Amino acid sequence: MRRGIAGTIVILAVACRLAIAGTFSVAHFGAAGSGKTPETRAIQKAIDAAFAAGGGTVIVPAGRYLTGTLFLRSHITLELQPGAVLLGSRDINDYPEVEKGANNDHSGRYLIFAGGVEDVSICGTGLIDGQGDAFWEPASQPQKWIRAKSPRPSPMVEISNSRDVHIQDIRMTNPAGWTLNLRTSERVFVRNVSIHNNPLAPNSDGIDVSGSRDVIISDTRVDTGDDGIVLNSVDREVERVTVSNCVIRSQCAALKVGWPGNPHDIRQVTFTNCVVFGSNRGVAVYHPGRGAVVENVAVSNIVFDSNVPVILTRPIHIDLRKGRDGSPAGRIRNVLISNFLARTQGRVLITAEAGTVLENIVLRDIQLEYPYLEDPRRLGANPASDQCSNRNPEARTATAAIVMENIDNIRIDGLTVSWPHELPPEDWRIPVKRENGSFDRLYNFDYGTTVPPVFSAIWARGIRNGTVRMANPRGSSANANAVDVANSDLKILR
Repeated sequence: MRRGIAGTIVILAVACRLAIAGTFSVAHFGAAGSGKTPETRAIQKAIDAAFAAGGGTVIVPAGRYLTGTLFLRSHITLELQPGAVLLGSRDINDYPEVEKGANNDHSGRYLIFAGGVEDVSICGTGLIDGQGDAFWEPASQPQKWIRAKSPRPSPMVEISNSRDVHIQDIRMTNPAGWTLNLRTSERVFVRNVSIHNNPLAPNSDGIDVSGSRDVIISDTRVDTGDDGIVLNSVDREVERVTVSNCVIRSQCAALKVGWPGNPHDIRQVTFTNCVVFGSNRGVAVYHPGRGAVVENVAVSNIVFDSNVPVILTRPIHIDLRKGRDGSPAGRIRNVLISNFLARTQGRVLITAEAGTVLENIVLRDIQLEYPYLEDPRRLGANPASDQCSNRNPEARTATAAIVMENIDNIRIDGLTVSWPHELPPEDWRIPVKRENGSFDRLYNFDYGTTVPPVFSAIWARGIRNGTVRMANPRGSSANANAVDVANSDLKILR
């Protein structure tokens, strides 16, 4: 501790937030930490005792603690000390169904559940290991996605209808589905968390912000097979979310706003100062449904590479479409992406289905470096995933670094494209790749003999009030047009 300016004592909490009352070691309630005998009851007794005392810190000392669902209470800090491992049970009967969500990834069964609580922390440098492989089918081939069994516990850690929640310094791995879900909660803080999952694991999202408000995620590492950090509005509006200083690897979308057809608004979002590597998509903003709006999204200072064994890579992907059920189309507007440095084989794809329009899109200081060019005509004509601008067939297969369709007011200020001049580096020559949305599609690549596609810098259709400023607009070869523009009010400036 130290003294403040007026002599007031200021206490510095380094690892975990300070407990309101005393400490309660799970060892005192009978937990041995052998990793062989289920210890759910002993750990839950420690949590309940701390709650009954008005709050406190539940200590999990070094050891391996096999457990089913644990229910956190208000005013509790769960501290996993160095060397402590919470091992998720491999028996589905140890996960009672609590509250099921609106999709199959939200099963209602969890390893840690905080529902309707306040002032709760999960902290320490210990590990939460869901042992999720117990709920997967055996892998059919080493390059293919793994299928999930049903039922399964997912998300591994569920924060629901709660407020003032802190998750700090903890490590998480091997969920059966999603890893950490922040659902319909307020004032949630995630800092210095490490998530490391099997890259082929089914639906293994890192962090989901599901209908929550006032969320801060920072200084966190996510390495996973599904989306890295994703905002969805299935249950409620998402507002005031900031993600900063993170390192992310994702076989899907690393930083993602919205799911196809989300019924509620998402607004006031920032992603900044992040390194995204080995990922299929860097930043993705997807269409809401039922008239909902995604707006006021600011992305800045992102370094990205898409050296990943998954086809159809997109450094930036924004897509708007009509609802499947005939409901009013949503809107995406006021998106600013700046200082974005990408090494990629894919395209920036910004599209709206005919009859809809994206509004007020700004890209500033975008650099695209191409080790080689992925041919969307071969790979994107019939995509398995529902997140590939499926309602824009011409744009989906357009060969250009920046592809845009049906936008009102777009500004691209400072675009640099570096085309490939030789064979890709050895570490980029992945011989077999899979496809999102399919368990069966595999694609073989021969980097030495395949003729590369001819790319323009810009492809545009249906643009109103647009400007692109780039120093040296040119295509990928002498045979390529620098720009391919039709039915558009788009100015190309140098």
